[in-house]
Amino acid sequence: MSAINIKIDKRDLARLSKKIELLKKESTTELSKNIAHAAVFIQNKAIDKAPVYKGTEYTGGDLKQSIGSEARGTTAVIFAKAKYAPYQEFGTGTRVDVKDAAKLGIPPSEIKRLYKGNGKRKVNINPQPFFFPAVRIGLNKLLKDIEKDLKKLTK
Repeated sequence: MSAINIKIDKRDLARLSKKIELLKKESTTELSKNIAHAAVFIQNKAIDKAPVYKGTEYTGGDLKQSIGSEARGTTAVIFAKAKYAPYQEFGTGTRVDVKDAAKLGIPPSEIKRLYKGNGKRKVNINPQPFFFPAVRIGLNKLLKDIEKDLKKLTK
């Protein structure tokens, strides 16, 4: 699986937040459409990048099938319902890697606490990020789409 390396830093998130507020003032309908489209975009990206079963190394299509999204108004939720999704995303044991989530402001210590284990068994699964890279790509796309709509609405 090839790695995705799209970064969104705190300044971009702050810029996105401001743009969302501006678009909300101009047109809640347009904002809702953008958020719904971003949710589906992120869902599809995550599905594309989710690991699949090959021999005994990876999980099967259940992970891809568990990824979904729901959007209502100006709120969206993107999820992976498979219980093992976070283990695939972050890895386990000594191989836990949380840099993709940390770039979005999620505290690395919290993720490591949940997935590093307590040393009773040595299960070291390599991380195969699929979810948070998709979120970062989707947020960048959402920012660009909102900027386009703001230009159209404020002409």
